[in-house]
Amino acid sequence: QPRQGADLRTGLEIDLEEAFEGVEKQMDVRRPERCGECDGAGHPPSADSQTCSECNGRGQVTSVQQTPFGRMQQRRTCPRCEGEGTIHSETCSACGGDGVVHNEATLTVEIPAGIRDGQTLRMDGEGAPGEQGGPNGDLLVEVSVRDHPEYERDGDDLHRTEAISFPQAVFGDTIQFETFDGTVEVEVPAGTQSGEQFRLRGKGMPHLRRRGQGDLYVRVQVVTPDSLNEKQREAL
Repeated sequence: QPRQGADLRTGLEIDLEEAFEGVEKQMDVRRPERCGECDGAGHPPSADSQTCSECNGRGQVTSVQQTPFGRMQQRRTCPRCEGEGTIHSETCSACGGDGVVHNEATLTVEIPAGIRDGQTLRMDGEGAPGEQGGPNGDLLVEVSVRDHPEYERDGDDLHRTEAISFPQAVFGDTIQFETFDGTVEVEVPAGTQSGEQFRLRGKGMPHLRRRGQGDLYVRVQVVTPDSLNEKQREAL
């Protein structure tokens, strides 16, 4: 009977920025494909064929075994014709009679915005070819998101550390920095302590396949000066 082909699995690595925006990526995959020379039949179209003498064209053979519980019949695929019921005079030179060849394929996969490290995408019909005219299996792409030097991800939230000077912490200031979504500003109030955290709502990673974004948490770290001249010491 027609059977669906096996699912195949591969991996793909992307940057955190690409996970934020969503992106189309091309990848090369070596996979089994239906032989183009014989169209998966395993033999040339001009090959002579005859009914398999071992299974009489049924594609299955039956063996009988005597057991303490009585006579048991076991049915299995015919080993001579491999279930086809027909023997052919030639085999395909391209696939060696398997009906399948291994080729390198270049595929384009759509990475949705907000995908997380370790999640798997399914590409329908891009797996191994089916048997006896069955449909192809699927290709499962496991996505790996590389670490980012400035941001740490926690679900759909992002965390980063921003250095500020001692005067900024004492008197307060507005700091700016670049995110994946553009430039943002954080109001640092006077008297801010090193290690305090500020929450920017909706500035984190997009929610996967739904509206909205997570939050961005900015932790400030006061940088203590380690070499001051006399004028700087007096000003401080």
